[in-house]
Amino acid sequence: MMNNPPRRRRRIWAIPVVVSLTAGILLTPSYANGTVTRGTLPNPETISIPAAASAEPIYSQVLKKWSEEGVKDANTSDIALSASDYANASAEVKPEPLAGSSDSVLLNEKQWVEYEIDVPQSGLYQLRLHYYSVEDSSIPNQIAITVNGKSPFVEAQSIKLDLQWKDEHYPPQADKKGNQIRPGQLAVKGWQERELMESSYASNEPLRWNLSQGKQVIRIQSVYEPIAIDRITLQAPGNIPSYEEAKKELKQEGGGDPNWYTALEAEQMSVKSEPSVQMQASRDDLASPESDGKIVFNTMGGSNWVRGGQTAAWTFEVPDDGLYKIDLKYMQNFNKGSNAYRQIRIDGKIPYEELKAFSFSYRRNWSMTSLGQSKEDPFLFYLTKGKHDLSMTVTNAPVTPIVEAIQYVSSEVQDINRLVRLLTGDNADVNRDWNITEQLPDAKQRLEKMRDTLNDVWAYMKELYGTEAGGTATIRDAVSKLQRLADRPNDLPTKLGNLTSVQETLSTFSLELTKQPLMLDQIYISKATAEIPDVTPSTWKVMTNTVKTFFMTFSPDYFDYGRQDGDAAITVWVNRGRDYVSLMQQMADEQFTPSTGIKVNVNIMPNPQLLILSNSAGREPDVALGLDQGMPADLAIRNSLLDLSQFKDYDSVAKQFLPGSLVPFHYDQGDYALPETIMFNVMFYRKDILEELKLKVPQTWEDIYVMLPTLQQRGYDFYIPSTNYVPFFYQNNASFYTPDGLKSGLDSPQSFEAFKKWTDFFNIYGLPQEVPNFYMHFRNGNIPIGLSDFNLYLQLLVAAPEISGQWAVAPLPGTRNENGDIERWGGGAIQAGSIFKSSENPEQSWDFLKWWTSTETQTRFGNDMEMFNGVEFRWNTANKEAFQQISWPKEHAAEINKQLEWFQEIPNVPGGYFTGRELGFAWNRTVLDNMNFRESLEGAIFEINRELLRKQQEFGFVDKDGNVVRKLDVPSVKPQVGGESEK
Repeated sequence: MMNNPPRRRRRIWAIPVVVSLTAGILLTPSYANGTVTRGTLPNPETISIPAAASAEPIYSQVLKKWSEEGVKDANTSDIALSASDYANASAEVKPEPLAGSSDSVLLNEKQWVEYEIDVPQSGLYQLRLHYYSVEDSSIPNQIAITVNGKSPFVEAQSIKLDLQWKDEHYPPQADKKGNQIRPGQLAVKGWQERELMESSYASNEPLRWNLSQGKQVIRIQSVYEPIAIDRITLQAPGNIPSYEEAKKELKQEGGGDPNWYTALEAEQMSVKSEPSVQMQASRDDLASPESDGKIVFNTMGGSNWVRGGQTAAWTFEVPDDGLYKIDLKYMQNFNKGSNAYRQIRIDGKIPYEELKAFSFSYRRNWSMTSLGQSKEDPFLFYLTKGKHDLSMTVTNAPVTPIVEAIQYVSSEVQDINRLVRLLTGDNADVNRDWNITEQLPDAKQRLEKMRDTLNDVWAYMKELYGTEAGGTATIRDAVSKLQRLADRPNDLPTKLGNLTSVQETLSTFSLELTKQPLMLDQIYISKATAEIPDVTPSTWKVMTNTVKTFFMTFSPDYFDYGRQDGDAAITVWVNRGRDYVSLMQQMADEQFTPSTGIKVNVNIMPNPQLLILSNSAGREPDVALGLDQGMPADLAIRNSLLDLSQFKDYDSVAKQFLPGSLVPFHYDQGDYALPETIMFNVMFYRKDILEELKLKVPQTWEDIYVMLPTLQQRGYDFYIPSTNYVPFFYQNNASFYTPDGLKSGLDSPQSFEAFKKWTDFFNIYGLPQEVPNFYMHFRNGNIPIGLSDFNLYLQLLVAAPEISGQWAVAPLPGTRNENGDIERWGGGAIQAGSIFKSSENPEQSWDFLKWWTSTETQTRFGNDMEMFNGVEFRWNTANKEAFQQISWPKEHAAEINKQLEWFQEIPNVPGGYFTGRELGFAWNRTVLDNMNFRESLEGAIFEINRELLRKQQEFGFVDKDGNVVRKLDVPSVKPQVGGESEK
């Protein structure tokens, strides 16, 4: 009787949850079969973009210009050349037989080869290349093409040539609990032939090249990754018929079973263009096969199949010659109101014009659609008996006119912004009446042109999507702001913030627009007369699945947060996403547990503050990973962490890391964490712009002082993040704390000089005080050089294909020491792993932490993360040897490694969080309020010392009367060599 009331309360609580879930599901719209009629794409020429929108001509504008000049497609037979018959080449290139070809030529990065082609007729041609990817790298090969020494359009400077990949095995293997394990990725080696396309499939057709009759010189240069070629083919553009045109020629239905069909599981891909195009677990019972509460990889695509050019292919077999149709079970609930587009090929060819960019409309759940005008009016394909290939490639062609229009507006905004600042300075006087229309008489006209272009974009989007797509509000808001500025152009000096916000919001929208996510479950190939089963989930099926999924979240094996096996010896909490945690658990099960006998539970830690709560509750994990660099010291101060230096092999383990990356984790003669990742800073620069300005890459801060007038007089600038003060202090031999750790070290002459150098860049040299999006400014070229971190590197590598090969990295600017050598000290964010003092298994936890941070484990984890998820998931490991195994472009690797040797972060002491905060306040006072730099820094030092003293009294370093009870030891890193000599 005593147990009944609690049990009854639990029942009463559960019923409303189920009812609430059920009611919510029944109130949602029904899941239709996707009978959206697909018409032709809107005419991109309805968007008016002035011809001078870009500093370098883009392909669409060049193609339009050729059309206006009357240049037409050529009409000739193919012209094929052997790669070994080149007319000229860079010094190291020579014919090199490779993989069964006697005519191949190997091009390493930056090497080139030229061919003289006797063109029979003037006109537009397409190029086809027979190539072999030498490296099994997740970075695709990229080449550049010039014609007669010139690049005809910017896209020709970076053309992507993918490898082919496949899953190591299918179906995936399962662990002891029945959860499937994602298979490894294998590169499919061999020669491939493809027409040269724009890298992001911004165009539906292969690139066209305008060649005059007679001898023409075509140069092929490797941009990223070595590549071998053995045949180059020049061909006249082909014509792809519409379905209405082609169906008149379709052969009639053959024999065999008129009701025949076969279902392909979409996750069983034969090949794919990138290893990151992955099979996915749908996490519900609505996909095939059902998951039944387990991790089952039963779909493909989703957020890993979004970038233009990513291709997946499937092989199928038909029993007879005849007409067939193709149906797909898909989900596209990622971009509300928008479509996802795929280019469809059968046996390597696009059958009909409509399949150049086939749309998958937004649906909240799984839907069925036919390749055709609608489900009731499918396209028919004539297939011969036997095997065939179906491929689908992400294409951005339908949204390219929008993206290019936004790029035009962004470029114009930046140019107007630059011109206004040249007239008014960085801080225009708000009390002055400006007459901008005298100095910039075309300002009003330019603003109106931008407004008109965005109005065209709005109309194009409504025609493209048939509804108000997500993002049209952004367009309308930008139109409104531009209209207000066009009405009152003299307000520009004080309203530049409105202009900048237009650029920032449009640029963000443009980036999102080029993402085309789509998830596939099944592909049905059927006879034209066959009826296929309706596998669209019913409302009842969706409802029951939702309820079941809800109750699964109470299971200890629910895979959203990781595994909670009660038999495990140690528990690991990870402050990262599910993709990371799943792979870590898989690797621990495959490698660590079999070799040590130690079982591990790896779980997601959604918020690191949970460690503080768990400490209060006495329920800490054994190991915590992904901790920001300040947290281990904070926990160590509170006696929560294990001192790792007590283990006999700590010193040998610590040698795997850069000395400067261990500094933040040393506290009071103990070491409380091992670094996992390192967010280094380097200098980024646009090679093309610096060459145009005849500027050398700066080596020291003095070099920057020299180059700034040339940059700024031409409307360019240099970027230094206002929060990146570490290089100035460390390069000036300043210390953030005294050697005993009890006071700030910023009251030295070196520190005052460093602070003055830092703030002078903004006060005297006029660098922008705030740059909301350096990536966009660097990409567009108006800030062609600056300091940033690893995140920008990945953005440029992945999302800026149009400037591939035009940018590079270099170490941070340095300071000359007494010997004349250059010291380049700099810091960056670190994430680390620690062991809790409360762990009942400290030795096993140390074994795990050693295994996790080892070279072998970090190398495999980094490679797998990049393989499974793409280059944007590159693992910036802190392990020195594992870092060398990352597939960096060769021109970048050497420069990054130079900078890492000078890596050093700030030590952590009780109350040390005040240092960064007060330095930020001091910068604000000096730069924004024009306070004297010395007075401002002195105020910061006073506040830092007061907080340090308060914390030292709290933790027993100083008694209540201010007497020192015990001291700290503050580590520092000294250069192992005199410095870096300038080359």
